[in-house]
Amino acid sequence: MNTATVPGPSPDAAGDTGPGPDHVPVLVVGGSLSGLSAAVLLAHHGVGCLVVERRSGMGNHPRSRVLTARSGEVFRSLGLEPAIDTVSRRPSGWFQARTLADPVYTRLGPSGDPTRPISPAGSRLCDQNRLEPILLADARRRGARVLFGCELTSFDQDPHGVTARILDRSTGRSRTVRCAYLLAADGTHSPVREALGIELHGRRGEPRFLSTVFEADLDPVLHGRRPTAVVFPGREVLFARGTLREPLWEHGIPDSPFAAGASDGASDGASDDALGRFARDRLREVTGLPGLEPDVRSVLRWGASAVVAERFREGRVFLLGDAAHTMPVIGGLGGNTGIQDAHNLAWKLAAVLHGNAGEQLLDTYDVERSRVAAHTLWHVLATARELPEALHPETLQLGYLYPDPAGGPDAGPGEDPYRPTGRPGSRAPHLWLRHDHGRVSVLDLFGAGFTLLAGPLGQRWLPAGARAAAGPGLPLAAYRIGGPDSALRDPRGTFPTRYGIGPTGAVLVRPDGYVVRRWGTAPHTRTALEHAVRTALERPAALSPEPARSA
Repeated sequence: MNTATVPGPSPDAAGDTGPGPDHVPVLVVGGSLSGLSAAVLLAHHGVGCLVVERRSGMGNHPRSRVLTARSGEVFRSLGLEPAIDTVSRRPSGWFQARTLADPVYTRLGPSGDPTRPISPAGSRLCDQNRLEPILLADARRRGARVLFGCELTSFDQDPHGVTARILDRSTGRSRTVRCAYLLAADGTHSPVREALGIELHGRRGEPRFLSTVFEADLDPVLHGRRPTAVVFPGREVLFARGTLREPLWEHGIPDSPFAAGASDGASDGASDDALGRFARDRLREVTGLPGLEPDVRSVLRWGASAVVAERFREGRVFLLGDAAHTMPVIGGLGGNTGIQDAHNLAWKLAAVLHGNAGEQLLDTYDVERSRVAAHTLWHVLATARELPEALHPETLQLGYLYPDPAGGPDAGPGEDPYRPTGRPGSRAPHLWLRHDHGRVSVLDLFGAGFTLLAGPLGQRWLPAGARAAAGPGLPLAAYRIGGPDSALRDPRGTFPTRYGIGPTGAVLVRPDGYVVRRWGTAPHTRTALEHAVRTALERPAALSPEPARSA
C-alpha cells in the first residue's frame, strides 16, 4: 500500500461524516480549468466522478485567455461551442505602440486567426473565469459531482483502488472516498504531486509580474480599433479581455517593484493604496489618458515557471494540467495543454473501467502527454528567445504527433498542420463535407468510440466495420467519405489525399481524434479492424517519455 499525506490542514476529531466511504470511479482533485475539463469528458464517456476544490468558489481573475483551435475542437465535440461563443471573441492581432493613443499601431505577426482554414473551431480569446462556469454547469448536467470548499488531506493506494480523505473546510468534518483512480489537477504547487515525491524538471518562477484587470472606456483613444493586445516600451502589454459587448482589459508589467519578491496571489485593487496608485499611474501612461479613472477589478502577482513533472503517473494517480507542467504565458499554451491532457486520459480511463481495455492502456497517457508537454515547453522557451528550433504556433496547436500505436518509426514532435499526412499518431485532419442538411467537418463524425473513415470507393469497409462494431468491447462507427450515393459528399475530392490513402483505403481514428491505423487499399476485413482496435487498446506506445530540455 502506498500512503501519502497531502501538505495542508488535517481533519479534526469530528471524523467521517458517514458510516462508510463514498465510492466513485474517479476522484478529481482540483476544480479549475483542467479538473473541470476532465469531469466533463469523463461524464461524456459514461464515467462517474467527484471533483473536490479547496477554494470556496470560482476565481474572478481571468487568468488563461487563449483558447486554441485544438481546445476549441474538444469543446465543439462536447456541444459547448455555442455557449463558449457567447463569452469569447475571435483574435484580431498583436500590435506595438508608444501609447494606446498613438494614431498608428505597428502590427506584430499575422492578423486574425490563421487556424480557421485547418480547424472547424478555430482559436478564441476566452477568459478562464468565463469558461469555467460553462464547464461546471455542463459537468453537473452530465452527472458529475463538484464540491467546493473541500480539500484532499491524505490518500492511500493499493492494487485495487485509492482511498482518499476529504476535509470540508467550512465544517471541519472529513469524509472517506474510495475510487478506482485519482486525477491530480491541483495546480502548479500540487500537494498530490509533492506527496508522491514526483520531481519537476525546469525552472520555477519567482513572482516577477504584476497583472491588473480593469474596466474603463478606452474608445477615445482606440478610435474603433479592436486589438487583441498592444505591446508598449518596457515590455508592458495591454490585453483585450471580456467580450466585445462587455470589454475588460488586462495590463501586464514585468519586473515591477510590487511584483518582485512578493508572494503569489490575487488581491482587490483597492485593498492596497500604494499598489492601487502604482497600477493606475501605469494605466494612465500606457493608454495616453492622463485623467483615466479605471475600475480595477483584481490584481495578480505571478511568476513565469517553466517545469514538467518527471512522470505523469504514479500507480492509480495521474497528474494533469499545471500539476504536470507549468508554462510561461507565451502563446497561451499552458491551460490548453491541460485541457488536452484531460481529453487524452478520459477515454482511456473509460475504456479500462468499462472493461474494454487492460490497465496497460493507461501507460500511454504518460508516454504521450509528457512528450507533448516537454516539446511544448521547449518551443515556448525557444520562441521567447527567438531561437531557430521553435515550432510554428499552429504546429504546437494542431500538428503535434503521438508515437505510432503499432510501434512504427518515430516521426518527430510535430508536422505542419497545413500539410497533414494522416499518419498514425497524428490528429485526424479537418475537412468540410456536405450532406443533405448542410456541411459538417470530418471531426464532427468522431464520437465516444472508434471511427472508421473509408475512401470514396471503399464501400466494402462498411459491412466489415459493422461486423467489428458488433464484437464485444469494440465500439466503432463507420462512414464512407465521397463516392457514388454517399451521404457524406467530398466536393473537392480531397479526403484520400489529406489522409494519405487511395480511393479504396480507410483510416481508423480513436475517440480523441487521433489516427490509429490506415490502409491504402484493402483488406477491408473485420479481422484487420479488430486487430487495429485491440492494438490501440492494449499495446502501450513504444517510445519512452522525453525530459524537458533546458532553454
